[in-house]
Amino acid sequence: TISTVGLVPQIDELAALAAKRDRRLFSRLMARSAQQLAAARIAGDARHHLVLSVVAPPALFAVGWLQSPVLAIAAGAAGLLVPRGYLAWLVHVQAQKSEAGAGRLLQSLVTGLTAGGTYLDALREARARCTDPWLSQELDLIIQRFLLDGPLHETVKQVRERTPTRNLGLIWQTLAVSTEHHLPTQKARSLLVELSATVQFNVQLANEVRARSAGQRAQIWLLAVIVPAMFLYLKWISPDLLSVLDQTVVGRFILVPAAAVLELGGILLSIRIARLQP
Repeated sequence: TISTVGLVPQIDELAALAAKRDRRLFSRLMARSAQQLAAARIAGDARHHLVLSVVAPPALFAVGWLQSPVLAIAAGAAGLLVPRGYLAWLVHVQAQKSEAGAGRLLQSLVTGLTAGGTYLDALREARARCTDPWLSQELDLIIQRFLLDGPLHETVKQVRERTPTRNLGLIWQTLAVSTEHHLPTQKARSLLVELSATVQFNVQLANEVRARSAGQRAQIWLLAVIVPAMFLYLKWISPDLLSVLDQTVVGRFILVPAAAVLELGGILLSIRIARLQP
């Protein structure tokens, strides 16, 4: 008879390692979910966002299975990518809005450093003139941590790391370097004045590019709406005309999924082509 007394501690140890590994995985997923919500400035519960990200793909897969396996796979993939894509889109849109105020932020910092003003004076001046909600939150964070004796350059570096745009990144980077090396305020003011010409040129160029590509973006969405609208219109006036799409195996498993894939692929490709970056 083989004794199992010596195996009990090993089994308990393996169970403890598995539980610890599961807790680490859950902690990493929670941290990533919280980071995504923080980047989008959404005051939501990371646990709810994580549950939605996990439940949405199989739920949409089950709904798509009612039509065809191909649509089920597409729906599952959409459930996996859409929440992340929405947060990324939200961050991109708001970042572009904040980027438009980079010139005003830079001018406010330069004004605050004039006539012997301190870095705190410059930050308060920028906060008083700021109208963008995201920039206001960043300035509030920097000022509050500085008043609590936190290192100013470390807080500014944290803000710089989560700033995806170029002009604001240059401003935060210049401010972080100036405060880290304890540069005199007049020297920091000179650096910001030299930076202002570059930031102003970048903002004007971005506005010009955005204005010229506005017509192309509108045309893309118009063409994207026309195709499904024509399908619904023909389906409404003559259901038998398109019966091959939903009453045959070829239509349900090949034609409809292929049309959906081509429609989405065309939209994504057209948007990528029309998205000009200065």
